[in-house]
Amino acid sequence: MTSSFETVLIVGGTSGIGEAFARRLHALGKRVIVTGRRQERLALMQRELKGLEVRLMDVSDLTSLSDHVPELTKAFPAINTVLINAGIQKSFSFTDPSTCSNESIVNEITTNITAPMILTRLFTPHLLSLGKPASILLVSSGLAFLPIGYFPVYCATKAAVHSFAVSLRQQMKGTNVSVVEIVPPYVDTGLDAEHRERINQAAEGKGVPPMALGEYMDKTMAILEKGEVEELREVGVGSAEIRVSTWRGSFGKILEQMGIDA
Repeated sequence: MTSSFETVLIVGGTSGIGEAFARRLHALGKRVIVTGRRQERLALMQRELKGLEVRLMDVSDLTSLSDHVPELTKAFPAINTVLINAGIQKSFSFTDPSTCSNESIVNEITTNITAPMILTRLFTPHLLSLGKPASILLVSSGLAFLPIGYFPVYCATKAAVHSFAVSLRQQMKGTNVSVVEIVPPYVDTGLDAEHRERINQAAEGKGVPPMALGEYMDKTMAILEKGEVEELREVGVGSAEIRVSTWRGSFGKILEQMGIDA
């Protein structure tokens, strides 16, 4: 499938999985544009990766997206692949309201699902107008399929990303736009840095160790490179692969029986 990736925009590409995708696709010779909210990280990546384009963009600022997207498609009209990766993860308990705030809940929902939906709405007309294969890649999580109470809002938002990907794929059927859900397992990134130690202690040694980022990217890129554009729906590896295949073999089958190609 990566053969169809010509000019790739990565939303949220200054760290973790987003940055790893940027580096891997750049190494394949793709033209890559990265957005993020940290100017210093964007500048560093641009110095390291010759030809990389960067733009400052904070997806949690929803009102600014209607300006940013037209600017991006005007500056880079060849964009035919949009990977929406921006996300945050908070850990708290509703049994103790002091562990979170209304604002933190809203911000997590805004960043993880509201922004991806708005970005999809804004980018879709451009992608449909290309008249050649184009792709929207939405990053969810294995936790979308099997929630864990440590991350009540994060799990809910990623379940929403999964549901959105399935619905969007149905709407894009028959067009030039493919919808692929990227489903990472627990990967060793900075996503959980602020609460990893506390949760490991709470799990009393029973927690699942994270997959190394390099290993995750090796396996994910192998699937993307071999997969057919028309057939690839979810890309899950490790524990996420089991969860995806379980969903695909159960609820996915129900949709098929209803005559819905999801």
